[in-house]
Amino acid sequence: MTTRVKGALFLVLAFVLGAAAGTFGFGLYQARTGWWRQPRDPARFQQLLVNRLTRTLELRPEQRQEVEAILGKTGQEFAGLREEIGPRVRAIRERSRERIRAVLDPAQQGKFEAWAEEWGRRGERWRGRAWQPEGRGSGGP
Repeated sequence: MTTRVKGALFLVLAFVLGAAAGTFGFGLYQARTGWWRQPRDPARFQQLLVNRLTRTLELRPEQRQEVEAILGKTGQEFAGLREEIGPRVRAIRERSRERIRAVLDPAQQGKFEAWAEEWGRRGERWRGRAWQPEGRGSGGP
């Protein structure tokens, strides 16, 4: 075998080993965190956080219960805040879209509507919910 062929084989081997190590490392990360590309579930996130705090801080059982209660209350407060500001966010988004539509010609407006709907679907998928059109879509500007 020539030196050039040996060098090429060495590079291919290094690439394959690097890809395998990366895949293995990512698998370990995903198995440990359990929070990659899964629908976002506040209760599941809270449980992961409590488990991590318990391990890291060596919480006693009564401390763990108090932390769970605190995080549960905090989750309810955040849910209330999202419900409170949701209509305001949607109103701002719709005003922005109306302003954009005003500067577009009819052909561009059709493309913009298609884009806005796709953006809404992607946003809802990211949030882990089924997309339902709200007016002209729910995500993006």
